[in-house]
Parts: sequence; structure tokens; C-alpha cells
Amino acid sequence: MEAPLKFICLLGLLVVLSIAGPKTVGGAGECGKSSPDNEALKLAPCANAAQDAKAAVSDSCCLQAKQLAQNPSCLCAVMLSQTAKSSGSQT
Repeated sequence: MEAPLKFICLLGLLVVLSIAGPKTVGGAGECGKSSPDNEALKLAPCANAAQDAKAAVSDSCCLQAKQLAQNPSCLCAVMLSQTAKSSGSQT
């Protein structure tokens, strides 16, 4: 009776580790292996539009914004990143 209990406990531990593990393996965060600051730098084509609501928005800005919007947790991390804060954009 004790062996099946140990097996169930071990199996439960493996399930918990497999669920929790991939989120932290290799230092991956909200934006995968890229930091939110690096992802924010990819939005450089949007700088004029971020500073001036009347500025034209470039195609490259739209492309970067669409790609970033595919991952809402990364988008949030980018908007809260030091790069975004220091850019002067109105978030």
C-alpha cells in the first residue's frame, strides 16, 4: 500500500514541475527570451506617432504593433518597461 502512495506523490510532483517549469526555463519571461526593453526598441518606428497624435503612422510601426499585440502579457511588460517610460510616449 505504501508503494502506490509514493508513486502517486512522485507523479503529482512531476506534474507540478512540468506545469511550472516551462515558464522559467532558460530565463524566458513575458516576451520569451527577449526582454521587454528589447521589444520596446522594436517599436522605434512608432516614435513620432507616440509623441504626436496627428503624426502619420508608418507601415513598419503597424507591423511591429500587430506582432506585439499577439502576446498580451508581453505587450503589458513592454508598456511598463523602462524604455517605454523614458521614451516620453503617452501610455
